[in-house]
Amino acid sequence: MSGSPSGVVRVLRSRRAVTADGVRPAAVTVTAEGTVADVLPHTAPVPPGAELVDVGDDALLPGLVDTHVHVNDPGRTEWEGFWTATRAAAAGGITTLLDMPLNSLPPTT
Repeated sequence: MSGSPSGVVRVLRSRRAVTADGVRPAAVTVTAEGTVADVLPHTAPVPPGAELVDVGDDALLPGLVDTHVHVNDPGRTEWEGFWTATRAAAAGGITTLLDMPLNSLPPTT
């Protein structure tokens, strides 16, 4: 996707966007690098060349960071390894995990 002259390649529009000011209708502009460029009013025009993704009443949420996760990898992946932990996190809207090693074999620090 080539994007618009403003660098925005995608506009995510929702009537239920979660922002620092609460839940409200909004249009979130996104760059080619995947960063949020701006949060605009719901009816803001889409820049030329940008893709519009209108999710209607679906909630538009920022990604979350979980700063305390016990992944138990290596050694005890039957409990929870990186393969299952990262997929479960993504399914729940978590974009970043910080591992707090516990019971790994060998121990990790």
